Amino acid sequence: MADVDWLYYLIGTLVSGDYAGVGGPNITPPAQNWIQACVAAAPGGPSHVLLTDTIAEHIPGCNMAFYRWAFESAGGFDPEYRKAGDDVDFCWRIQQAGWVIAFSPTAIVWHYRRFTLRAFLKQQDGYGEAESLLRFKHLIFFGPTGTAKWRGQIYGAPRFSWFVNRPVIYYGIFGEGFFQSIYPAPQSDVAAYLSSIEWFALTIFLFGLGIFLPALRIVPYLMLGGTLCVALSYMVRAQIEPKFDTVRARLLVMLLAFVQPLVRGFSRYFTWLRFKRTPANVIRKHEHLPERDRFGGSLSRRVFWSEQGGDRHYLLGAIFQLLDEEGWRYSADSGWNEWDIQIYGNFWWSIALQTVTEYHGGGKCLTRVRLRNRLVTTTIIFNLIAASLLIYRQLNISHVDLWSIVPYGLFLLFLWTRARALKSRVAELVDVAAHRAGLQRVMRRGKIAETAPTPEVQVPVNVIDPASPHLP
Repeated sequence: MADVDWLYYLIGTLVSGDYAGVGGPNITPPAQNWIQACVAAAPGGPSHVLLTDTIAEHIPGCNMAFYRWAFESAGGFDPEYRKAGDDVDFCWRIQQAGWVIAFSPTAIVWHYRRFTLRAFLKQQDGYGEAESLLRFKHLIFFGPTGTAKWRGQIYGAPRFSWFVNRPVIYYGIFGEGFFQSIYPAPQSDVAAYLSSIEWFALTIFLFGLGIFLPALRIVPYLMLGGTLCVALSYMVRAQIEPKFDTVRARLLVMLLAFVQPLVRGFSRYFTWLRFKRTPANVIRKHEHLPERDRFGGSLSRRVFWSEQGGDRHYLLGAIFQLLDEEGWRYSADSGWNEWDIQIYGNFWWSIALQTVTEYHGGGKCLTRVRLRNRLVTTTIIFNLIAASLLIYRQLNISHVDLWSIVPYGLFLLFLWTRARALKSRVAELVDVAAHRAGLQRVMRRGKIAETAPTPEVQVPVNVIDPASPHLP
């Protein structure tokens, strides 16, 4: 529900500077019952993220406005995000294009939080799914666990500041400031790790390992105590409406603070693993590659020659087109990565693709492509668990037990076969993209493979544009 003066303040801020869009806070109206009051006080609600007092990194979709030229230039909202994340994706694309989002603190929208616990948990499940989809598209904004890394300050939720990170007050020089401001403490990285699903899974694993190793039995209890301290901090500092502020309400806030990151993390991981698969439609339907092009040479390195100035930008453009056509999941270089494209193909591995072009004059170009397998979090976790169990087994017997080593060796062999299968498919994809871009494969000893005549290449303008975010 928009405040009566919402549009006045919103447009007033938008036209006050060189902004592409503007947003404001969303405030929950008075709760209708004690459960809704607890949900409003719990972490995980929609909120804004500010870089300064007037510039936002993210504004929630329930309170935003953009110029039409900015909206259309950025491509509008991505329909892939059906539960959440569409506003986050759009804000990040606006900023990547070099535009600025303003924040108007007086342009208020009243926004009810969820009315039931089931609806709240369903909302968090949707947020976790959205984070996974955002991670494919904006990898630079996410940490190794899949949680977003905000540059700005998140507002609207209680902080883990019971013991540390107390709010900062600006008093003015010698305490003579006319308007002394209170700034909330930054989000605590310690609290995020202690309440994450990765921390909880490690705690359970150590509980199980403590059955066999008595010296470790105290560790999981200490880890669980840290998680409970975070939830307890939320309970103590939660801002619950006075008429609903009871002991049971604060205990419910503590429970929600404990469960919310687990539900969100569970959804985030399983969405990531479900979408990180090799597409079923990987059979080439429009191009035919000669057998020597399809299977010859190293899978890790590809070399292509062009007589018409077809450099790596044209090859990358054709790769992007093919990835989108076949439904691959990938991340493009944002300028801070050592790779050009990271392609996700199965549960265990991803492929980092790097390109470089040598210019030989007269429009002649030699483009080299390198493909490298990259471990993903699930592969590392499974290896650590398997290695820990193997080491424990060997330490408790006086001889080498081959029956415990052989399964681990078979597991490593399985990982190797999955890595090679994925690299083989990506290498073939690169060959098809080069064929589309009019590049000829260079085989061993400098021989150029025979290829069929290629059609006219249509490379998107944004790919060959030096300002494009796809280019390294």
